[in-house]
Amino acid sequence: MKTLRLAAIFTSLVAIACAGNPTAAPPATTAEAVPSVPPPAASAPMSPAVSGLTVPVDYYKLPNGLKVVLSPDTTAPTAVVAVYYNIGFRIEPRDRTGFAHLFEHMMFQGSGNLGKMEFIKLVQANGGVLNGSTRFDHTNYFQIVPSHTLETILWAEADRMRGLAITQDNLTNQQGVVKNEVKVNVLNQPYGGFPWLDLPQYANTNWYNAHNFYGDLKDLDAATLEDVKKFFTTYYAPNNASTSRICLPPRAPPRSTSPNPVRRRRSGRTSRTRSRRGPPSPSGTTRRPRTPPSTTRWDFSARSSSRARTAGCTRHSSSAMA
Repeated sequence: MKTLRLAAIFTSLVAIACAGNPTAAPPATTAEAVPSVPPPAASAPMSPAVSGLTVPVDYYKLPNGLKVVLSPDTTAPTAVVAVYYNIGFRIEPRDRTGFAHLFEHMMFQGSGNLGKMEFIKLVQANGGVLNGSTRFDHTNYFQIVPSHTLETILWAEADRMRGLAITQDNLTNQQGVVKNEVKVNVLNQPYGGFPWLDLPQYANTNWYNAHNFYGDLKDLDAATLEDVKKFFTTYYAPNNASTSRICLPPRAPPRSTSPNPVRRRRSGRTSRTRSRRGPPSPSGTTRRPRTPPSTTRWDFSARSSSRARTAGCTRHSSSAMA
């Protein structure tokens, strides 16, 4: 009896369990089981590529052979003037090592209308900065100045390109300066010759690529005034200036010109010397009414040489440089 009672209870529990879990319905069709998904929206068209940086550059070649590159820039009221001469370490003549570097110093010792160090004072007094450097294949000089002084700086560059003050006093002074610079910055410094004096001599056998670029001290001492004049005439001619790069400021409105400008004379310098040695000054010492900057064209000229044609160093008025 007890066994029958347990069997009846077990049967009842099974029946109740089956009643709570009815037979599963047949599987739905695919269309019912997976609701349709709308196609993805078409991707937005790609925005046009950002236009590349455009730097306006104009190239000119003056009758005296000087190559000029003009690049207008209106982002700041400043102007950059840079002059590159095709003379560097690897081009200097044999037995005159260090001449390229020596001449970088000589270019600040005065010119026809600017005295010793006055080029530097002119730039700094107008709030500008300047420097120069000697490289393997060129020597460069640059000035960053307020835009209204651009004409003055061009005049100063033309003045020293045409008539550098090559004197025995300047040469002797700069020979000592260069030798001390080499001793202090190179010879007396740990690894001071790296890389300028160490790598080229071991990596090259050609003299032009392997000699002492700073200059042997004996070669610097042996330099004569005639050597320096010949070097200047040969390598610092307008047609050996690789480029003259000028970043122009926004065009300034024309300034009124005075029919009778005040004429002033530098102490100890005559008007004849100024006219013969360099271009007319664009500053307050001008010998004729100033031409508005927007219509000014400069002709950098120099003395005659085997590598340069002689041309007067004058200022021309035209609507554009040609």
